[in-house]
Amino acid sequence: MANQQESKIEDFAFDFLKNYYTQQYTAKNILVSQDEKTKRGHATDGMLAFKRPDNEVVVATVSMQQSAALTKMLMNHKSNGFGKLRFLTPLVLAAICFLIGRSAGNVLVMLIAPVIAAPLGFILHTFLLKKYRLRQLTALVDSIKQAPANEQWIGLSISSLVFRNNMLANVLQDLCRDNGIGLITVGKRCKVVLMQRPSHKPCRRADYLTYYTSEATIRRALNEDHILRVA
Repeated sequence: MANQQESKIEDFAFDFLKNYYTQQYTAKNILVSQDEKTKRGHATDGMLAFKRPDNEVVVATVSMQQSAALTKMLMNHKSNGFGKLRFLTPLVLAAICFLIGRSAGNVLVMLIAPVIAAPLGFILHTFLLKKYRLRQLTALVDSIKQAPANEQWIGLSISSLVFRNNMLANVLQDLCRDNGIGLITVGKRCKVVLMQRPSHKPCRRADYLTYYTSEATIRRALNEDHILRVA
Protein backbone atom coordinates (compact mmCIF):
# COMPACT_ATOMS: atom_id res chain seq x y z
CA MET A 1 0.00 0.00 0.00
CA ALA A 2 2.99 2.31 0.11
CA ASN A 3 2.39 3.47 -3.46
CA GLN A 4 -0.95 4.90 -2.42
CA GLN A 5 0.87 7.89 -0.96
CA GLU A 6 2.55 8.93 -4.23
CA SER A 7 0.02 11.74 -4.76
CA LYS A 8 0.12 14.52 -2.18
CA ILE A 9 -3.08 16.18 -1.05
CA GLU A 10 -1.28 19.53 -1.01
CA ASP A 11 -1.13 19.45 -4.82
CA PHE A 12 -4.87 18.90 -5.25
CA ALA A 13 -6.79 20.22 -2.25
CA PHE A 14 -7.07 23.87 -3.20
CA ASP A 15 -8.20 23.32 -6.78
CA PHE A 16 -10.73 20.75 -5.63
CA LEU A 17 -12.13 23.03 -2.91
CA LYS A 18 -12.27 26.02 -5.25
CA ASN A 19 -14.40 23.98 -7.64
CA TYR A 20 -16.46 22.71 -4.72
CA TYR A 21 -17.30 26.20 -3.46
CA THR A 22 -17.86 27.53 -6.96
CA GLN A 23 -20.61 24.95 -7.33
CA GLN A 24 -21.95 25.15 -3.77
CA TYR A 25 -22.19 28.93 -3.48
CA THR A 26 -21.73 30.08 -7.11
CA ALA A 27 -18.71 31.95 -5.76
CA LYS A 28 -16.53 33.66 -8.37
CA ASN A 29 -13.72 35.35 -6.47
CA ILE A 30 -12.31 32.67 -4.16
CA LEU A 31 -9.17 33.74 -2.35
CA VAL A 32 -6.68 30.99 -1.51
CA SER A 33 -3.84 31.35 0.97
CA GLN A 34 -1.55 29.01 2.87
CA ASP A 35 -0.08 28.87 6.39
CA GLU A 36 -2.55 31.33 7.89
CA LYS A 37 -2.30 32.16 11.59
CA THR A 38 -4.94 33.32 14.02
CA LYS A 39 -4.45 36.21 16.39
CA ARG A 40 -4.23 33.66 19.22
CA GLY A 41 -1.38 31.76 17.60
CA HIS A 42 -3.20 28.82 16.03
CA ALA A 43 -2.29 27.93 12.45
CA THR A 44 -3.98 26.32 9.49
CA ASP A 45 -2.35 24.90 6.38
CA GLY A 46 -4.74 26.58 4.00
CA MET A 47 -7.66 28.98 3.81
CA LEU A 48 -10.29 29.78 1.22
CA ALA A 49 -12.33 32.96 1.58
CA PHE A 50 -15.08 34.38 -0.60
CA LYS A 51 -18.32 36.33 -0.54
CA ARG A 52 -21.68 34.76 -1.03
CA PRO A 53 -24.25 36.54 -3.21
CA ASP A 54 -25.70 38.10 -0.03
CA ASN A 55 -22.20 39.53 0.72
CA GLU A 56 -21.63 37.23 3.69
CA VAL A 57 -17.94 36.34 3.96
CA VAL A 58 -17.34 32.61 4.09
CA VAL A 59 -14.05 31.22 5.46
CA ALA A 60 -13.02 27.61 4.94
CA THR A 61 -9.84 26.07 6.34
CA VAL A 62 -8.07 22.89 5.28
CA SER A 63 -5.62 20.97 7.44
CA MET A 64 -3.01 18.80 5.78
CA GLN A 65 -0.17 18.82 8.33
CA GLN A 66 -1.89 15.97 10.19
CA SER A 67 -2.12 13.96 6.97
CA ALA A 68 1.04 11.94 7.58
CA ALA A 69 0.05 10.90 11.11
CA LEU A 70 -3.54 10.08 10.17
CA THR A 71 -2.49 8.25 7.01
CA LYS A 72 0.01 6.12 8.93
CA MET A 73 -2.60 5.20 11.53
CA LEU A 74 -5.26 4.28 8.97
CA MET A 75 -2.97 2.28 6.71
CA ASN A 76 -1.37 0.46 9.64
CA HIS A 77 -4.79 -0.54 10.93
CA LYS A 78 -5.88 -1.61 7.44
CA SER A 79 -2.85 -3.88 7.13
CA ASN A 80 -2.40 -5.12 10.71
CA GLY A 81 -5.59 -4.39 12.60
CA PHE A 82 -4.68 -4.13 16.29
CA GLY A 83 -1.46 -6.03 15.68
CA LYS A 84 -0.20 -9.49 16.56
CA LEU A 85 1.40 -8.46 19.84
CA ARG A 86 -1.94 -8.74 21.63
CA PHE A 87 -1.92 -12.48 20.89
CA LEU A 88 1.23 -12.77 22.99
CA THR A 89 -0.47 -11.37 26.09
CA PRO A 90 -2.73 -14.39 26.78
CA LEU A 91 0.21 -16.76 26.30
CA VAL A 92 2.31 -14.83 28.80
CA LEU A 93 -0.53 -14.69 31.33
CA ALA A 94 -1.26 -18.40 30.92
CA ALA A 95 2.43 -19.23 31.45
CA ILE A 96 2.60 -17.02 34.56
CA CYS A 97 -0.51 -18.61 36.06
CA PHE A 98 0.84 -22.08 35.30
CA LEU A 99 4.18 -21.32 36.93
CA ILE A 100 2.52 -19.77 40.00
CA GLY A 101 0.29 -22.81 40.43
CA ARG A 102 3.21 -25.16 39.93
CA SER A 103 5.43 -23.40 42.45
CA ALA A 104 2.54 -23.33 44.94
CA GLY A 105 1.73 -26.95 44.27
CA ASN A 106 -1.85 -26.01 43.48
CA VAL A 107 -3.22 -28.05 40.59
CA LEU A 108 -6.36 -25.92 40.27
CA VAL A 109 -4.38 -22.71 39.86
CA MET A 110 -1.95 -24.43 37.51
CA LEU A 111 -4.67 -25.79 35.18
CA ILE A 112 -7.73 -23.55 35.58
CA ALA A 113 -6.23 -20.08 36.07
CA PRO A 114 -4.51 -20.04 32.66
CA VAL A 115 -7.84 -20.88 30.96
CA ILE A 116 -9.46 -17.87 32.66
CA ALA A 117 -6.57 -15.42 32.52
CA ALA A 118 -5.65 -15.96 28.86
CA PRO A 119 -8.92 -14.78 27.23
CA LEU A 120 -9.34 -11.99 29.80
CA GLY A 121 -5.82 -10.76 29.00
CA PHE A 122 -6.56 -10.80 25.28
CA ILE A 123 -9.80 -8.86 25.73
CA LEU A 124 -8.19 -6.31 28.05
CA HIS A 125 -5.20 -5.79 25.75
CA THR A 126 -7.47 -5.26 22.75
CA PHE A 127 -9.71 -2.87 24.71
CA LEU A 128 -6.81 -0.73 25.94
CA LEU A 129 -5.18 -0.63 22.50
CA LYS A 130 -8.45 0.39 20.87
CA LYS A 131 -9.00 3.08 23.48
CA TYR A 132 -5.46 4.40 22.97
CA ARG A 133 -5.85 4.64 19.20
CA LEU A 134 -9.23 6.31 19.49
CA ARG A 135 -7.70 8.84 21.86
CA GLN A 136 -4.93 9.54 19.35
CA LEU A 137 -7.45 9.99 16.56
CA THR A 138 -9.65 12.26 18.65
CA ALA A 139 -6.66 14.41 19.64
CA LEU A 140 -5.67 14.90 15.99
CA VAL A 141 -9.21 15.89 15.02
CA ASP A 142 -9.50 18.25 18.00
CA SER A 143 -6.27 19.99 16.99
CA ILE A 144 -7.77 20.69 13.55
CA LYS A 145 -10.78 22.37 15.13
CA GLN A 146 -8.58 25.13 16.58
CA ALA A 147 -8.63 27.15 13.34
CA PRO A 148 -11.85 29.24 13.30
CA ALA A 149 -13.88 28.91 10.09
CA ASN A 150 -17.37 28.50 8.72
CA GLU A 151 -16.27 25.19 7.27
CA GLN A 152 -13.26 23.05 8.18
CA TRP A 153 -11.60 20.33 6.12
CA ILE A 154 -9.07 17.54 6.55
CA GLY A 155 -7.05 16.52 3.51
CA LEU A 156 -5.35 13.11 3.44
CA SER A 157 -2.83 11.65 0.99
CA ILE A 158 -4.42 8.22 1.00
CA SER A 159 -6.56 6.07 -1.25
CA SER A 160 -10.25 5.97 -0.43
CA LEU A 161 -9.93 2.16 -0.68
CA VAL A 162 -8.16 2.19 2.70
CA PHE A 163 -11.49 3.21 4.24
CA ARG A 164 -13.13 -0.07 3.25
CA ASN A 165 -13.51 -2.53 6.14
CA ASN A 166 -11.32 -0.29 8.29
CA MET A 167 -12.69 0.28 11.78
CA LEU A 168 -10.33 3.19 12.49
CA ALA A 169 -11.22 4.90 9.21
CA ASN A 170 -14.91 4.57 10.08
CA VAL A 171 -14.22 6.18 13.44
CA LEU A 172 -12.44 9.06 11.69
CA GLN A 173 -15.44 9.63 9.44
CA ASP A 174 -17.75 9.53 12.46
CA LEU A 175 -15.56 12.08 14.28
CA CYS A 176 -15.56 14.33 11.22
CA ARG A 177 -19.34 14.09 10.89
CA ASP A 178 -19.93 14.73 14.60
CA ASN A 179 -17.63 17.76 14.54
CA GLY A 180 -18.87 19.10 11.22
CA ILE A 181 -15.50 18.63 9.50
CA GLY A 182 -15.17 17.80 5.81
CA LEU A 183 -12.82 15.07 4.63
CA ILE A 184 -11.14 14.65 1.24
CA THR A 185 -8.55 12.11 0.09
CA VAL A 186 -6.29 11.66 -2.90
CA GLY A 187 -4.77 8.33 -3.93
CA LYS A 188 -2.08 7.27 -6.38
CA ARG A 189 -4.37 7.92 -9.37
CA CYS A 190 -4.54 11.62 -8.45
CA LYS A 191 -8.30 11.45 -7.95
CA VAL A 192 -9.68 13.53 -5.11
CA VAL A 193 -12.54 11.79 -3.31
CA LEU A 194 -15.04 13.66 -1.15
CA MET A 195 -15.47 11.38 1.86
CA GLN A 196 -17.37 13.75 4.14
CA ARG A 197 -18.99 17.17 3.63
CA PRO A 198 -18.51 19.81 6.35
CA SER A 199 -21.34 21.53 8.16
CA HIS A 200 -21.63 25.29 7.92
CA LYS A 201 -20.98 27.07 11.21
CA PRO A 202 -22.21 30.65 11.61
CA CYS A 203 -19.86 33.16 13.23
CA ARG A 204 -20.77 35.03 16.40
CA ARG A 205 -18.78 38.01 15.17
CA ALA A 206 -19.12 39.73 11.82
CA ASP A 207 -17.21 36.88 10.16
CA TYR A 208 -14.31 34.50 10.82
CA LEU A 209 -11.75 36.77 9.13
CA THR A 210 -11.65 38.79 12.34
CA TYR A 211 -9.77 35.91 14.00
CA TYR A 212 -6.81 36.00 11.59
CA THR A 213 -3.69 38.17 11.49
CA SER A 214 -4.05 38.69 7.73
CA GLU A 215 -7.63 39.92 8.08
CA ALA A 216 -6.98 43.34 6.55
CA THR A 217 -5.15 41.98 3.48
CA ILE A 218 -7.77 39.34 2.73
CA ARG A 219 -10.69 41.67 3.36
CA ARG A 220 -9.19 44.31 1.07
CA ALA A 221 -8.72 41.73 -1.68
CA LEU A 222 -12.31 40.56 -1.28
CA ASN A 223 -13.66 44.10 -1.41
CA GLU A 224 -11.55 44.97 -4.45
CA ASP A 225 -12.64 41.73 -6.15
CA HIS A 226 -9.07 40.72 -6.94
CA ILE A 227 -7.95 37.14 -7.28
CA LEU A 228 -5.38 36.34 -4.61
CA ARG A 229 -3.29 33.23 -4.24
CA VAL A 230 -0.46 33.15 -1.75
CA ALA A 231 2.08 30.35 -2.31
